[in-house]
Amino acid sequence: MRSTYKQLYYINRSKIKADGTTAIMCRVTIDGKATVLSTGLFCRPDEWNSKKGETNNSRINGMLNDYKNRIDDTYNSLLKNKWCHYC
Repeated sequence: MRSTYKQLYYINRSKIKADGTTAIMCRVTIDGKATVLSTGLFCRPDEWNSKKGETNNSRINGMLNDYKNRIDDTYNSLLKNKWCHYC
C-alpha cells in the first residue's frame, strides 16, 4: 500500500521569546495524519521565508537541512523495514 508523506516547516509567530526569536516547527503528515515537532532551532520572524521554509541564516539552514534529512531517512527506514502500519 502506498502512503502520502509531507514535511512542512514554519515558525510559531504567536510565541516570540524575549530575545526576539521564535521556534522553527515541523509538521510531518503521513496519510492525512499530522504530527507537529519542534526542531529545537530558533530564528527571528523577519529572517524566515515561509515560501521556502528556511531562514536567510546559512548556519540555521544547514542544521534545518540535516533535520529534514534525518526525518526522511527515518521514514524511508520504516517503509523499508515494514515497521509502520502505513506500508
